[in-house]
Amino acid sequence: MAMQTKTIKHKMKSVQNIGKITKAMEMISVSKMKKSVQKRLASLVFAERSFELLENLHVHKRLSHPYMEAREGNHVLMVIIASNKGLCGGYNMNVSKQVTIFAKENPDVTIDAIVIGKQAEKIGARNNLNVIASFTEFSDYYTASEVRSLLHTMTETYTGNESYREVVVAYTEFVSSMVFEAKITSIIPLKVDKAQKILSQKNVSDKRSLAMYTFEPNEQEVLNTIVPSVLMTVIYQLLLESLASEHSARVMAMRNASDNAGEMLEDLRLNYNRARQAAITQEIAEIVGGSAAMN
Repeated sequence: MAMQTKTIKHKMKSVQNIGKITKAMEMISVSKMKKSVQKRLASLVFAERSFELLENLHVHKRLSHPYMEAREGNHVLMVIIASNKGLCGGYNMNVSKQVTIFAKENPDVTIDAIVIGKQAEKIGARNNLNVIASFTEFSDYYTASEVRSLLHTMTETYTGNESYREVVVAYTEFVSSMVFEAKITSIIPLKVDKAQKILSQKNVSDKRSLAMYTFEPNEQEVLNTIVPSVLMTVIYQLLLESLASEHSARVMAMRNASDNAGEMLEDLRLNYNRARQAAITQEIAEIVGGSAAMN
């Protein structure tokens, strides 16, 4: 009986340690989630002004760019954004489900993948995709050079093969700290209204007319410069959306783990008290029995 109480006490200590770890991971993820959301909001001002200029040149001036024109082809370039680590609930699995659904809905299309995160590599392998580039060493909040290298790989692949009809991104949209949704959206050919919807610009200021502006050296040169910048902004936003969703999912997973650890600890504590009481009762019974035998 003493051995049983000792075993239960050892389990209680292990569960307490696990609970401390999951609670610490939850607090870290909360901090990282808030920081990624702040970074996302900080870049929306630049995105708003860029879209104003892009819309003016493309819609009102009727200028175009290769990344804004539809193409025919039987290939799709897919950028898959997932996490490097696990312990984030169904975050990665939800992205994998969207990739699987997209592949089933487009059986006649060859899908090549650019993956971001080690879990994205597994998603590509699980869905039998041709992974042509992998980025698994990005920093926590993505630097400009990292996003630029991703954009360069994506655009070089797209422009170097005319069989690609579009570029899509599998990511997770951050709605709130409790709500996030895996999606697949097209970013090339770039459409102004669709890109604005991706960035969820619900409270943008009144659009300003740029009709009286003079563009140097010319309007087409400005458009050729602004399109890659807008694409980079969209990709950066999607990366931050996924990052915020990942940490939000990890917060929920670690919170559930901490709650489960607490419940397990209560059950073990109850079992420990029962075992200790049973041991005391047995010792009293043995003493009484021995005393009766002596009399």
